Amino acid sequence: PRLGDFNSQNLANTAWAFATARVEAPPLFEAIADAAQPRLDEFTSQGLANTAWAFARARVDAHHLFAAIADAAPLRLGEFKPREIANLVWAFATAGVDAPQLLDAVADAAQLRLGEFNPHDLANTARAFATARVDAPQLFDAIADAARPRLGDFNAQGVANTAWAFATARVEVPRLFDAIAHAAQRRLDEFNEQDLVTVALALSFAEWEDPDVFAALGAASAAKVHTMSDEALSQLHLVALHFRSEWPNLSFPLSHCQTKLQSAHRRSTSKPSKAQRDVAEALDRIGWTHVVSHVTEEGLLLHMAQPEPKRAVEVCGPYRYLKKAMPEQYVENGRTRFRSRLLRRLGWDIVSVPFFEWDRIKETSKQDEYLEAKLSKW
Repeated sequence: PRLGDFNSQNLANTAWAFATARVEAPPLFEAIADAAQPRLDEFTSQGLANTAWAFARARVDAHHLFAAIADAAPLRLGEFKPREIANLVWAFATAGVDAPQLLDAVADAAQLRLGEFNPHDLANTARAFATARVDAPQLFDAIADAARPRLGDFNAQGVANTAWAFATARVEVPRLFDAIAHAAQRRLDEFNEQDLVTVALALSFAEWEDPDVFAALGAASAAKVHTMSDEALSQLHLVALHFRSEWPNLSFPLSHCQTKLQSAHRRSTSKPSKAQRDVAEALDRIGWTHVVSHVTEEGLLLHMAQPEPKRAVEVCGPYRYLKKAMPEQYVENGRTRFRSRLLRRLGWDIVSVPFFEWDRIKETSKQDEYLEAKLSKW
């Protein structure tokens, strides 16, 4: 009832406080959104960033507010401090709001100001853009140049987040990954269990070629495996598969935990999406017999598969791609490329059905024609 009396800072601080305290208050957030949207020109850069961050953290659907912030922020990016830039991008990524023009503007502005960024800001900005699934190679190259000589000043989480961001964004920066690999080996005792797993997975995505790094990270993880979450164990399973496929004659330190890792990976898989179900129905129509949600002997889930000839159809949603804003294009992210490479090495032949192709086909007959063309390679 009193939000009409709040100034812009009061609105931003209230949203931030409730989100930080993790208090669920959807009606309050909706009221703040309605009060804030027409007054965004009164907000400071910190107020804009904190408001976006709060709504994303609270997981409140406020697309109209995010759209207004996306319109307001580009004109004022010179006012934003480095941490505010990272928080703004993180908020849009976490809220799942598509704002390519804002993110392009932020990327351009951030490149010119990276000298102002401390290690925490550099790591968080890289992670925010990778989480947003934005293809921004020039920004990542600039962050790599700024981060590499200062990596010793990054804390363990910063090293891990930077590794994950660059591997996910598919930016080829060997000198940065070399510095990350050496930093991880020297500072193993500083890394918590998730940081260890994150670095190992990132180096797997990046096809890092030194087995000693993976062995060191695996050995350090082995001491913590009993307290790891299912997500961390699932990620370690992928690291172990990568290690065995790359260096079959070497023993990975976590081999004795293989069953535990594989079980966690299977528990982490999601149920078929609507797109997957639709593609499965279309495959039935054209007579391509298959098993839905087939789990390989290595514990990897395939959407639709023929186990005997090792053929599979994978429906690839937005989370598997990086997006180029102008013109709109999609490229596989690091995790998707890693998965495809791993499945090929395990003997599987994969046909991918990208969401941006499938979603455009509405007629059943056209869907069938599309899949028949895709499967013609077999």
